[in-house]
Amino acid sequence: MAMRYFPLSFPIFLIMLLVCGCGEPEKPERPEEKTDPDGPAVVDAVPENFVKVETPGTYTYMATSANKSGGETVSIAAEYYICKWAVTNADWKKYVDEAGASAPKYWNGKNIPEGREKHPVLWISCSEAEAYCKWLSDKTQGWTFRLPTQPEWEFAAAGTERKAYPWGDQAGATYSGGVLTSKFNYNAVIAAEVLKNPDRMATYNNSKSTRYGQQDKISDIISVSATGGVTGWVDHTNYLGFIYTDIFTEINDAGGNTCPVDAYPEGASWCGCLNMCGNCWEWTSTIETAQNGAEKGQDVNVIRGGSWYANASSCKASFRGEGRKASSAYNTVGFRLVAEKK
Repeated sequence: MAMRYFPLSFPIFLIMLLVCGCGEPEKPERPEEKTDPDGPAVVDAVPENFVKVETPGTYTYMATSANKSGGETVSIAAEYYICKWAVTNADWKKYVDEAGASAPKYWNGKNIPEGREKHPVLWISCSEAEAYCKWLSDKTQGWTFRLPTQPEWEFAAAGTERKAYPWGDQAGATYSGGVLTSKFNYNAVIAAEVLKNPDRMATYNNSKSTRYGQQDKISDIISVSATGGVTGWVDHTNYLGFIYTDIFTEINDAGGNTCPVDAYPEGASWCGCLNMCGNCWEWTSTIETAQNGAEKGQDVNVIRGGSWYANASSCKASFRGEGRKASSAYNTVGFRLVAEKK
């Protein structure tokens, strides 16, 4: 965000005023509140684009996790400040330029892919996200930034009403006449887009696929139901489905089918946070032991919120059980910040 500076054009005159006790120089104006997520720039009071979240001091999870038998009650800060949206490519670009950090693998060298400045930055490990927090904290007067804990994240998404999604207990997506209506960005958004050209041929490009090198019409591979459910997304047994095609690879290599972090305002949470369901999974500082997948048995950082790749159910605010290694980066995982007063 471009900052306005107010140089002292008459320093001698101002000094005379101070000596004579005639008052202090007029202070610079406070920056206006931003509506565009090209931050998170900060001001002396509350960091811009952060919202205050007041809580009861405890929180009971809405759902079980992979290694918890029920929705346990945990302590949570009575109040905290959380960013309305995930850290963007533009945010990370400042970090790259100023601190020499590494650019994500889908960028063009150190340049953001065109038009993706306000999209969430992906391919960032939890360790890298924590380093970003330290960098931003060091350069910000009066505030420290960190990843949210899992209960902080869930409370910001669901609040005391504890809905499955921030807006209610149903996803509420519809698909009719080739048009998807949704309050969040999940895998049906991609499916609906590619189905606008139903006769386009897709090639199975995974060497393990039982149809490797063969082609099908995209409409014969993937479909969307009237309620926004996706069929034909993936078959991990035979390496078939949409994600094993060249069309998906093209989308994935470009950084995924993300959207701007301030998109889908109709899906905002009770405290004003956007895209807490879909777009990208978000790192939390909470560590659990993975019960499934490649990380089974390892301590992992919990991620929450679903992504552009996930199905609607996995994007629920109540969905738990996902974790990733802190040292690894993923094409569906970004992060959101919490701010604390120093």
